Amino acid sequence: MLEQNEKAIVTKVENEIRNTLDGENLKHALDFIAFMTKIGMTLEMDYHPTFKYMDEWVCLLVYSKDDINPPMFCICSWPGELDVIENENFPVDETLKDFARTNVKRCINCGGCKTSNYPGPLLKIVFGKEYDNVCCNAFHFYNPDDEEMKNAKKLMELLKHIIADSKKQPT
Repeated sequence: MLEQNEKAIVTKVENEIRNTLDGENLKHALDFIAFMTKIGMTLEMDYHPTFKYMDEWVCLLVYSKDDINPPMFCICSWPGELDVIENENFPVDETLKDFARTNVKRCINCGGCKTSNYPGPLLKIVFGKEYDNVCCNAFHFYNPDDEEMKNAKKLMELLKHIIADSKKQPT
């Protein structure tokens, strides 16, 4: 159940998206917000709408349109200092591994990492493969199609389990 403040943020973001996107991007963005809140992610407003789980950043949403470029929707996800690994509570298939590895975002020195909690460029391990010079927003999904949205959601669920496991106290 969403708290009053979060409901207001969700409504505000959904309205901004309706005024910015259209077609498949609109459908995917609204569906993604519903999915993330359903699995227990908290939506907060930072510079961009940001989803968190257990006070850890999971992803942010970027959407825009202007007179020159078509509307754009992007999910930018950062697992922070955590490596993306298989999790005993969430099975991972080769399709998801390939999807994650294909969408690792390399640092382009945009300066965004200077404002994040995880300054880049980073060294990340994604399902056993090491990547250097990775953006602090380790994964970017631009204008995702249906299949990419399905995999992005699976990856967000996996990150939820990875975060939960990282918070467990040793016995």
